Amino acid sequence: MELALFILFAYLTATLSGFIGMAGGTMLLALMLMTDWDPTIIVPVHAGVQLISNSTRVYAHLSQVRWKPFGILAACAAPFPLLGLWLLEGADPQKLRMVMGLVILYAAWVPKWGLRKLPESLAFGLAGIMGGILGVVVGAVGPLIAPFFLSGAFVKRQIIATKAMCQTYLHILKILAFTTVGFAFLDYLELLVPMGLASIAGTYTGKWLLGKISEEKFIYGYKAMLTLLALRLIARPFLG
Repeated sequence: MELALFILFAYLTATLSGFIGMAGGTMLLALMLMTDWDPTIIVPVHAGVQLISNSTRVYAHLSQVRWKPFGILAACAAPFPLLGLWLLEGADPQKLRMVMGLVILYAAWVPKWGLRKLPESLAFGLAGIMGGILGVVVGAVGPLIAPFFLSGAFVKRQIIATKAMCQTYLHILKILAFTTVGFAFLDYLELLVPMGLASIAGTYTGKWLLGKISEEKFIYGYKAMLTLLALRLIARPFLG
């Protein structure tokens, strides 16, 4: 039953990301954290699923990738996942759920003032450092780096494609970092394979939906869902 739910979650959240380029990974992480699985297992498994989902989105929109911003982010992110692992070591699972809930709330609602005024090189350098450190700590970094793509230099499809390329790279870094500390991804193929296939299907569903549904209404809908999930994660340690 849990596997079937994870597959459904992977499909629906990949559809969301395929449509608006963000929120799907965060929502998938939040949904997975509602189970009794240890967050230190969920975060790397989530990274594997998101690697498949984001790389599929890159393939679907490859001609729209802006390579210079991606290159800056990639260079700045590379050294930092090991620092993130150091922060993650010994973390209490319940407190980690609370931190992830707060991150989700921040990503959904906090205004991102001032980011549009930063030079592109500086903005994507900062996005790379944040993604490198926080990727292995909180799992879903898409909404945290998303504000850096709101410059007028990006059109919608470029945001979807370039952000997916950046996240693909960050997930590769995360997977390599988790491998260095002994996480055995092969032990979780029964989750990774079907969820990965579901995310591929969801990506192309989202691409089909692009332009067919009001984006504004959809964004309000996912913000409301993210808020409910985040509040549940924050409250879970107090509910027993």
